[in-house]
Amino acid sequence: MYALDALKTMRIGEVLEVIADCPQSFRSVPEEAVKHGYELVEEPEKDGQDIYFYIKVVK
Repeated sequence: MYALDALKTMRIGEVLEVIADCPQSFRSVPEEAVKHGYELVEEPEKDGQDIYFYIKVVK
């Protein structure tokens, strides 16, 4: 997941917007983010095929 690489370069408090179009990402993106110590800012938002995630760096 490229988002994890991007999160590693960010500072505490910054939020990364991730846009995915794979239905499996609705579950896998939040799971991986939390597993690696990041925080989901809000529930994923769906807009047509796209799913938007907002992940915050907390460590």
